[in-house]
Amino acid sequence: MSSSSLLKLSSHRAAGKPERLLRAAVTTFCSIPRPSRRETSQLDDLAVPLLERVSDDTLRFTAAALSDSPFAPPILIRRLCDQSIDICAPILMRSPVLTNIDLLALIGRHGLPHARAIAARAQLDPRIVRLIASIGAFENEPAPVKVEQVRDRLRAMMLPGEELRQPQAEPRVTLHWQGTPDAYLKLRSTALAGVPALFHTALADSLDVPMDRARAIADGSDVSVLIVALRALDLTEEQAFLVFQCVWPSRTGDARSVRGFIDAWQAVSKEQAETIVANWREPLRVPHSANQAGRPDNLRAS
Repeated sequence: MSSSSLLKLSSHRAAGKPERLLRAAVTTFCSIPRPSRRETSQLDDLAVPLLERVSDDTLRFTAAALSDSPFAPPILIRRLCDQSIDICAPILMRSPVLTNIDLLALIGRHGLPHARAIAARAQLDPRIVRLIASIGAFENEPAPVKVEQVRDRLRAMMLPGEELRQPQAEPRVTLHWQGTPDAYLKLRSTALAGVPALFHTALADSLDVPMDRARAIADGSDVSVLIVALRALDLTEEQAFLVFQCVWPSRTGDARSVRGFIDAWQAVSKEQAETIVANWREPLRVPHSANQAGRPDNLRAS
């Protein structure tokens, strides 16, 4: 896709629906290896007025797609950071566009939820670390107890639309959904919460696998195993990529890695993935090779 596509999108903005227009503009921008200042400015001009006219899902897509890009438009990035934490968490955790001043301002405006996401950034300025620590935003690991007790406690934390005050040894977490969430809502919300144990619990429940198996799927070194797990669920490519982006931020973010994800997703059918997951329901055994962990021979992910 040529970089002139942004100009075409901008010139025909009135003809497109906001949802489709914003997604197309962001996708086009991310496909340009090194966007020029003009192209960056074009995305700002096109996207910022659309933010109030699109759904939260489109805002999440936009935030996730731009979260790793050093060329992302600063105005758009800052506007996205003022959205709720379930939308802007990937940007707060990873975006190289945000300066220390931006981070301090965001903590000042939005408090604990944004501070917790910012705490996950690599090489965080010591002054910001001290500020985050001073407001109690760093999370402690739960005390070691039996696996099923931990899992029950984590399930209790995953209640809709509330911030739960847990004992001091456990984090306070806000998860956003209404009614009975489907697998996608559970996985997306827990992945964005920044508490790995919550995501492990949601994944274990969605796949009906043991907790240690879910932890191995999410935290293992082979990204294709997580792709197989997501493929076995009733998720679209876009939904699966968003969850994958949150769990494996260092492996995604540019057009090449997006193509790699889609290639890996399409390399295994839903039926094949379901068969693999069925084998995972047995107690976890240390494999002798990657294939014994449930990865098909022909599946590769960048």
